[in-house]
Order: sequence, then structure tokens, then C-alpha cells
Amino acid sequence: MADTPIYLSSAQRSNLFSTQQLNEARTESAYRLSTGRRVNRIYDEPVDYFRAKALIDRVSDLGNVQGSIEVGRSTLQATDIGLEAIEQFSRQLIGIATSAQSTESTTEREALAEQFNEIRAQIDNLASDTSFLGVNLLTTSTARLNTRLGDGDGSTLTSEAGDTRVAALGIGDANADYNGFATLSDITNAIGDVRLAIDTVRSTQADFSTDIAILNVRDGYTEDVRQINQTGADQLTNADLNLEAAVQLSAQIRSDLSFQGQRILAQGDSLLLGLFQ
Repeated sequence: MADTPIYLSSAQRSNLFSTQQLNEARTESAYRLSTGRRVNRIYDEPVDYFRAKALIDRVSDLGNVQGSIEVGRSTLQATDIGLEAIEQFSRQLIGIATSAQSTESTTEREALAEQFNEIRAQIDNLASDTSFLGVNLLTTSTARLNTRLGDGDGSTLTSEAGDTRVAALGIGDANADYNGFATLSDITNAIGDVRLAIDTVRSTQADFSTDIAILNVRDGYTEDVRQINQTGADQLTNADLNLEAAVQLSAQIRSDLSFQGQRILAQGDSLLLGLFQ
């Protein structure tokens, strides 16, 4: 049996079409409220969509730059900590040698020479342990740390390594190079070499500190530029939540009125048919 066709008056059709439009408006407004964005798809607003996408892509690129800066800065900070510890060990060496100066006991000087060599060995151990993500800048003078600062080919900070092992610093073996602290001259030579080593460590540390300062400035600059691009993208795509809430309320009221209108139209048609029966 064929379905009985449903006939609608022009007023009912108009009312039904208006209801459909209201439902579409409510659905779209609800989507904007849920995402917080006015432009979510290309067809929402093609020009603003592509402009915002370009800005978001730039934000992503700058994020990669910040990642490079953070790795470079962390590597240099770890290196700086290592240099601080090496200087502390070097000061201990001076303290040991100074103690040897104040005694004439051969036995005591020999014992102090052994202590000197133990601390000396720790400098090499510490230099070897000072690394970040496998990068060590204290056990060679040929390594380079290249930190990306921007998009340009020349936008890179190069930090040169400094060998701070005892051989490179010129700190000799207490027995082999300073005669087991047998004489005051031997001890004086040891103290002089360690002081020169400390000067080298401080000079190397100053170079790294300068690079850390540069990276701090570049990181702040990059973050500011990221925020500017993100704000621009948000301004192009963010929805006015107050406006969308008002659209929701207005659509609900209009939908309720439309429904009531449909009921009235249906009742009116029924009454009219009753007059002819």
C-alpha cells in the first residue's frame, strides 16, 4: 500500500524551512562555542583560514628554534657546572701543595704528593663526565657546538670546546713532574702551573657564559615573536563567545516560536476542514 502523501500549505513549508535554517545556525554556533573558533574549516572563511595557518606554521617553526636554543643552553650550562667543579679541584691542589710547603718532613710531602695526584685524576674524570645529550666540550679543543638561532643559514651560534683535562691545562704529576714535592722549588712550580690552569678554566668559562647570555636573549626574543604570531592567528580565527551564546539563545527562542506557529497553522487547517464536513 502506497504511503499517503503529506500536503503542506505554503505557510507551513515556509515555517518548516525557517526551522531548518534555525537548526543549522544553532548547530554551527554550537560548534564554534565548543572549539572557541569562528574559523575552523577552509570554507568558513578561506582568506582568514590560510592567513591563520601561515601564522600557526610560523609558530611551529619558532618552536623548533626554541628547542634548539634550549638544548644548546642546557649543554653550555652543564659545561659551566663542570668548569666550576674543575676550578674547585684545582684550588684543592693549591691547598695540598701549600701544605707541602709548610713541612720539611719527607714522609708528609710524599703523602701530600699522593693526595695531589688523586685530586688531579679527578679533574680528568670530571671533564669526561661533563656532557649533555652526548656532547662533551671539556675533553677536546676541536669540537664545536652549533646552536640554531633562526631560519637563516647564518643564524647560528658556534661555541668552541676547551680541553680542560690536566694534560691540556698543564697540571703535572706530583711525582713525575714535581719530584714528589722534594724541594720548595718543585712545590712552587706545581702551584704556579695550577694557577695558570685556573686562569685557563676561568677564560673558558667566560666564553661559555657569554654564549649562554646570547642564548637567553635569543630565547626571549623568539618567545615574543611566537606570541605575536599566535595572537595574530587567534584574532583571525577566534569566535566571539558572547555573540555565539546570543545566537544560541536567539535561535532557541525563534525555534520555539516557529514550533508554536506550526501548531497554530496545523490547528487552523483542522478547524477549516471541520467547517466543510
